Order: sequence, then C-alpha cells, then structure tokens
Amino acid sequence: MKIVRFYLRRFLRAQRLPSKDLQLWRDEMLSAILLVTVCLGALTAVPSVLLAIRDKLFSIILIDGLAIAWLFTLWRWRSLSFVARSWNFLLIVYLVGVFFLLKVGPVSQIYLLAVPVLTSLLLGLRPAIAVLVVNALTLLAVGFFADIDLQFDRYHDRPFLRWIIISLNFTFISSVITITCGVLLRRLEESLRKQMEISQSLKGEQKSLRKANEELRLISAAVENLNDMVLITNNDLGAEGPQLVFVNRAFEHISGYGRSEVLGKSLDVLYGENSDSHEIIRIHTAMQSQQAIRSEIISYNKAGKEFWLEIDIQPINDSAGVCSNFVAIERDISDRKKAEFDIYRLAFFDVLTGLPNRRLLRDRMGVLLASAQRTGHFGAVLFIDLDHFKTINDARGHATGDELLIEVAKRLSGLLREVDTVARIGGDEFVVLVDNLDNHIEMASKMALSVADKIRIGLAKDFEIDGQTYSSSCSIGVTLLPKAGQSVDDLLRESDTAMYRAKSAGRNQIAFFEGAMQTEVEERLTLEHDLAKAQDLCELQMVMQAQVNELGVPVGAELLMRWNSKDRGPVSPVVFIPLAEASGLIVRMGDWVIAQACQIALLLRSHACDFPLSVNVSPKQFRQADFVDKVATILAQYQVDGSCLIFEVTEGLFIDDLQETIARMSKLSALGIRFSIDDFGTGFSSLNYLKRLPLYELKIDKSFVHDVPGDANGAAIVGSILSMAKQFGLRVVAEGVETEAQADYLIENGCDSLQGFLYSRPIAPSAWLAART
Repeated sequence: MKIVRFYLRRFLRAQRLPSKDLQLWRDEMLSAILLVTVCLGALTAVPSVLLAIRDKLFSIILIDGLAIAWLFTLWRWRSLSFVARSWNFLLIVYLVGVFFLLKVGPVSQIYLLAVPVLTSLLLGLRPAIAVLVVNALTLLAVGFFADIDLQFDRYHDRPFLRWIIISLNFTFISSVITITCGVLLRRLEESLRKQMEISQSLKGEQKSLRKANEELRLISAAVENLNDMVLITNNDLGAEGPQLVFVNRAFEHISGYGRSEVLGKSLDVLYGENSDSHEIIRIHTAMQSQQAIRSEIISYNKAGKEFWLEIDIQPINDSAGVCSNFVAIERDISDRKKAEFDIYRLAFFDVLTGLPNRRLLRDRMGVLLASAQRTGHFGAVLFIDLDHFKTINDARGHATGDELLIEVAKRLSGLLREVDTVARIGGDEFVVLVDNLDNHIEMASKMALSVADKIRIGLAKDFEIDGQTYSSSCSIGVTLLPKAGQSVDDLLRESDTAMYRAKSAGRNQIAFFEGAMQTEVEERLTLEHDLAKAQDLCELQMVMQAQVNELGVPVGAELLMRWNSKDRGPVSPVVFIPLAEASGLIVRMGDWVIAQACQIALLLRSHACDFPLSVNVSPKQFRQADFVDKVATILAQYQVDGSCLIFEVTEGLFIDDLQETIARMSKLSALGIRFSIDDFGTGFSSLNYLKRLPLYELKIDKSFVHDVPGDANGAAIVGSILSMAKQFGLRVVAEGVETEAQADYLIENGCDSLQGFLYSRPIAPSAWLAART
C-alpha cells in the first residue's frame, strides 16, 4: 500500500498535460479503441440481440443499437476534441454497464470495471480516480436500491452491509487495475517524452552536424580553390620543425610540387640560396615560441625559379588551448615586388642609363658628407659635362645622343671603384662621388685630380655607335668635402661652378672650385638681375658705326647696343651680351633694338641720310615662333620699309633646321629686309647654305682684317672670301678696319664697304649727324 500511495502522490503531484506529440498519440489510440469497440461490439451484439428477441427484451436491442451507433459516430467524428470524444466513449461504457447491471445482473460489473481503466488510459490518473469513486457509489446505490440478486447468501439479512462489502472489493480490484494501467501509461508517457526529447535533441544535433558538415565542405572547397597557398603543419617543434600535413591546389600550381612530394616535410622545402637566412631564422623562432609571424622572402618552385612569397603563419590551438597545428597562408607577390622595384628605380635611378638620379645622388651625398665630417677623411664631388654633345644630338638625332649617353655611363662606371657613385642628373651632366681619399687636403686634392684626369682621358676616347665613330670630350668641375658649414646644395653648386670655369677655359679641362668662383657667380647673378631692369630704367642705348665705300662716303651703318648702368657705369657688350644670350633676355632686348633701328632710320632720313642700318639678330630671337609677325608689326608701327634694315646673323643659325630657317628668312625678305652673315669664316662655313639662303652680304671678321696685308695666310683668307662673294653676287663688308694699309688692300681687292675706327667710332646717331654738319 505504501508503494501505491507513493506512486499515487507522485503522479497526482507531477500530473501535467501531455505534449503535442503525446496528444497525437492518444488521439490515434482513442480512434483505434473506438474502431475495435465498434467492430467487436457489433459481433458480440448479434447473439445478444437474438437472445433478447427470443426473450422479448427489446430494451436490450435498443441499448445495443444506440451504443454501437454512438460509438460509430464518435469514431468518425474526428473534429470533436479528444477530451469530448473520450468522455462520450466512457459515458457509453458506463451507461451500458449500469443498464446491464439492472437487466442482466452482477455479471455486468465488468463494464463498470472497464470505465476507470479506460479513463486512466485516455485521460490520466486523476479523472480515473474520480471515475472509481463514481463507480463505487453507482454499484452501491444501484445494487442496494434495485435489490439485484447476487447469489450471495451471507449477510442476507443485512443487504446494505453486503453491498458495501461488494462495492469495496469491486473498487479495490478496479483501483489496482486502474492505477496499474495509469502507472504503466505514465511510465510510457515519460519514456515517450524522453525519447521524443532525445529525438528532438538528435534532430537538432543532426541539423547542427549537417550545418557543420556543410560549413566544413564550403571551407574545404574555399581553401582548395583559393589563389593563395594554404599549408597546414603539425606541432612538431623538433630540430626539423613542424611537418606539412596539408597543402591546397594553389600550392601545387604555384610551387610545382605534388602533395605526396611535400607532405611530411617542413616549410623549408621552398627556400633556397637567395632566401634571406635571417628571415628564415625569424620564422623558425616564432614557430618555436608558438607566435604568429608575417614575412616576405624569396622562395623557389620545383623547377628552381625564384619568386617572392608573402607568408602569414598562425598557431592553431585545440579546445584545451594547446597548439596543435600551424597554418600558413602564402601568396606570390612577385608582381608586387617587381612593381615596387620599378617604382624605386623610377624614383631613384635614371631611366636611360640606369645610374642613380639627382634624388638618390643627394641622399648619397648627404651620407658621404656626414661620414667625411665624422672620420676626417676627405672626399670629392666631380661635376662632368660633355663637350659639344648638343651638336652630336642635333646632327645625328636623339637616338644616337641617347646611345652616346648610355656608353658614357658604362665607361664612367668602369673607370671608378664600386664604392664610388656615378649619377646622371640630367641631359649630358654626370656627377661622381669619390669617398675616402685621404685625411690630408693636399693629398686628397691630388687624388681627386688623378680621378678626374682618368675620367677626362677615358671619355676623350672615341665611341662607336651603329658603326659610326664619335668623339666627345668633357669638362670637369671638382670640389672637396667636408668644409665648414658645407651642405649637399653647396657641393652641387661648387662643383657646377668649377665645371663652368673648366668650359670657359677651353673645354676638355678640369677645374677645382675656389672661393673666387663663388664671388664671380654671385656677381654674374647680380649683373643679370640689373640687366633685366636696364631696359625699363632707360639705361640701354643704341650707337652707330658707319660703313663707307672706297671713297669714304657712308653707305650704311651698324647699330650697336651700349649699357650705361646708373650704379655700375658703362658695362662692356663683351660682358652683358653673352649674359643676355644665356639668360634669354636677348629676345626682349632684340625686339627693342629693331624698334630703335626704325626710329634711327627715320631720324637719318630726315637729315637726308638714306642708307640701310644693320642690326644684330640673335639665333634665339630669330627662332621665336612669332618673330616674323613682330618684325612686321614694328615696321608698320613706324611706317618704315623693310629695305632700310639689314639683319646680321651668325653662321650658327644655319646648323639647326635649315629648311625652317630658309622659310623664315624668305618671309622676312618679302618685307624688304636683307640678310648679312656676321663674322663670316669663323664658324660653320658652308658653300651649300650660301647658294640656298636669301643673303645680301657677308661681313669679314675683324680677326682676318687685322692680319692684312702683312700676313700671307690672313690675306689669302680675305682674298678668298672676296672672290667667293663676287661669284655668289654678294656684297662684302670688312669690319675692324683701323689702318690705311688695311683699307687700301681691301679696296684693291674689291671690298664693297669698310667699317672700323679708321672711319668712325660707335657714337650716338644724333652726335654722328651733328659731326657731319
């Protein structure tokens, strides 16, 4: 009884509604019970109905028919709730039991016995206990009041006690069967519930497992199809290091190794002779300490070809936090490294020659200067400029010029030590840094001079390009370092200044920088600045020097520029004209000269002096794209005919682009302007351009006139020029005539005009006109 009470309390306390799946199971169970009951009820009702018909018990026939019909209706009526169907089914069994108890007798108690058992199965233990109580009360009431014959003689005189005993025994047996069924059903429900929970858990785990498997499949596919190489090693930290346990297809494609060839080997399988040993040690050290590392290193494929790898190695820990593997992500960065190298070369090296450029040169000069200041050993900077390179470049084309520069770079590199630096800083300019000469300045100077002379002699040798031989000397400026307060800019400026001194000394020379050179450069810059302002300050003026015929009558005049500075006084044309040419000021000054020539021509014409005026035209001025238009504008402004002007040009004008020069001269000739070749015979003399150019006259340079008639060679040159000019129909003007003997010789040999101090010094036009009156 204690066990029964224990389970009874437990199930009464723990009773709860079945889950959805258990309820479905009970629905199916109820439907099955109803179906079986209908079928078996129909079979058992046949003999009962027959007996009832024989005995004329029509109420039994009615009850059986109604019960079976009701049961059939409940079986088909699935939309009715489970509880309602269950109570209807139990009510049928109960009512049939009560009816048969009244009509048939005590044997019908079996129906009442089935009601609590079925209630326990269908609705649970609590409703079943309630039904047990109802059954006991029903049996007691019906049996006592209906006086049913029980074939039980004891207590015949005490019927109520007799039915109490029967009811208690009936209830006891019913309770045992009912509770047993309830316990079994409860156990079954709990078991089913646990099985369902386990099943749900398994479904969840299977779902998670399928998801994990799908993720693993995707990860595996992604790793296999990555463009980057993926390598996984074990955690063996022995002497050879962790061994490979996995490589993806990218590894096989890039390295050329198959999986079977590398599994079990270390990461060192890809390293070779040019792999950075320090970087390899750093990788091994990081893996030994189980730390992540990133590296870039030269590697080798199976064929031995070098390529750059970017390596990212990460330790992988297991659930216990212990390193179980290493994974290395490696990618081929050869293209990136090449691009970085190309960018570096473009930034720090000359594209044509491959030598360091100005930027890298300055860096190395800074290092050299700091080292020299620290050690006390002198170094030197050599500034090298090729002589007449422009002539070769213009005459043979830029391709030949570039080849010459490449050959010069090779020759310079071959002449110097590996520790020295050869750089190209632009055009035909090279700079050489010579380190660690000597700690005594005298010896260092001698050694620097020796290196410079070695370079000068080396570059003076002929160069062979495309089967042609070219010669190109060089001018070299040298400065020593270190000096107090000296900077990189000072080194370049000093060596450049010395180089220009070497050029002015006749080219193919070597010049050391001296303090006086800097003073000279600064003076030149100041002079250029003052010259730029001279025109606006009206410090420039034009003077004229007459050109006379054999009778001494003026037939022309040359206009010459003079600069009377308010601060400096008179400045020689020998000084400021080359400066104007070099700085570009000559273009603006030349336009002013043409305008002045027109004004002077008008002034002379007003005094009945109608002869042409010669003005010097610089090649730089002549090559201006709008030169012809500017000349036409000036002539129109002053209403002067072009025939009153003669443009004196030098032979250097005809070296570059002769066709363009001829076309431009023809346009100017159409304006009436005539052309004279100044200093004829001192430059690029050629009979070819004499017959092609629209020339008017030749001017014999005073250096030739100075030697006649005493010098036979000079006289021969002058005679040849005069004879040639007559053949071409050109006038000849001899400048620099200072003696009667010179004049007589020139007149005797047919010179058309004479110009020089013998006849007139350069003076202002107004003064010249005043002297004639």
